[in-house]
Amino acid sequence: MACDITSGFSLACRDNSGGIKNIYILSGSVDTIVEASDGLISEMTGSGVFYKFELTKNTGDFTETPTPSLENGTVFYDQIVNVAFHKLQSSLRNQVKVLAQNPDLKIIVETNNGVESPYTGRYFYVGRYRGATLSGGAATTGTAFGDANQYALTFQGLEPEPGDEISTSDGTLTGALDGITVG
Repeated sequence: MACDITSGFSLACRDNSGGIKNIYILSGSVDTIVEASDGLISEMTGSGVFYKFELTKNTGDFTETPTPSLENGTVFYDQIVNVAFHKLQSSLRNQVKVLAQNPDLKIIVETNNGVESPYTGRYFYVGRYRGATLSGGAATTGTAFGDANQYALTFQGLEPEPGDEISTSDGTLTGALDGITVG
């Protein structure tokens, strides 16, 4: 049977961190994905630029929820990326407008989970098969001086498989990309 369990899971050291550091959104295309093993992507080839969107600490998260239906015999993975970009301004407004219009976003999430030197997190690919979309959010000025003045955005991907981790040869995202740059 193809659904046989092949291993268990052991607790590791407590060297884990939550949250996300950056997201990268592709303007271009991914042509080929080379998988190393166990759901790890070792190389992505294509064209274009993965634009880096830096996040202020503690302002982003990635959640992936398996969504099975016993009655229908189906399963999919609901991928949600929440981010906040501070300071309402026209340049950011224009980016949000373009992101909202795009029906097939390819997003890489860089987590805070990493202790390597130089510091890098782990990278996960969102929207691999069906693409992600900007599914909601808000622009808000806040009320008091200390309130957030920001765009809070939610990206969603509905995928047939969980998001793959990207294995990098040099600890950076560019080590796994061929023909695609990081901008």
